[in-house]
Amino acid sequence: MSAESFEQPLVSVDVVPLHLGADGTLRVTLGPRQFAPHLGEPALPGVLMGRERSVEAAARALRTKTGIEAEVLLRDVGVFDSPARDPRGPTMAVTKLALGPARDLAPGPPALAVPVAALGPLPFDHAAMIAAAVRSLAAQIWQDREMARALLGAEFTTRTATALQRELEQAAGQAVRADASNMKRRLLATGWVRPTDRVALPEGATGRPSTVWEWEPGTA
Repeated sequence: MSAESFEQPLVSVDVVPLHLGADGTLRVTLGPRQFAPHLGEPALPGVLMGRERSVEAAARALRTKTGIEAEVLLRDVGVFDSPARDPRGPTMAVTKLALGPARDLAPGPPALAVPVAALGPLPFDHAAMIAAAVRSLAAQIWQDREMARALLGAEFTTRTATALQRELEQAAGQAVRADASNMKRRLLATGWVRPTDRVALPEGATGRPSTVWEWEPGTA
């Protein structure tokens, strides 16, 4: 490629903020596009990088595009650099997964938290970014203590962990196999958590009680 035909791509940081909703669904936080193209359409929070680190740009994207101020767990997803991904010209998007409890990732209006299973078409390659982030989360969550704790919180039930695993299997295009029995074995195998002698009823007090789990000392 000659120097005359080379065009330096812009570099952005796009964030996939995921949390568990009160109904147990895996949700992604989207904000309306503030500029053309796709003005006003729901999209992942993203910003062009300035003189900053990518984690600082990610925090800025969450703050300015969704109103999320809390410090959340960030993990790298990958780089999206298809030449045709942005009609304005060549861009390269560093994509990060953001995880946290619902209270920290609850967006300010007009941003929305949308069930991953109910997503419609999104601008640019944001749907592919979300799919890649979910696949990464599904592959790592029971090997990465910080990921699991960011989504499940200080205490959680077998029912909540099972619902999360089912959501991840479905969103990642895997066969849905999660049930309470194999989830208990999976949780014990991590060495991070232990069952308590307490149980919790589901929302609305219908259905069987579910065991409450807590983090082993030194792993919270």
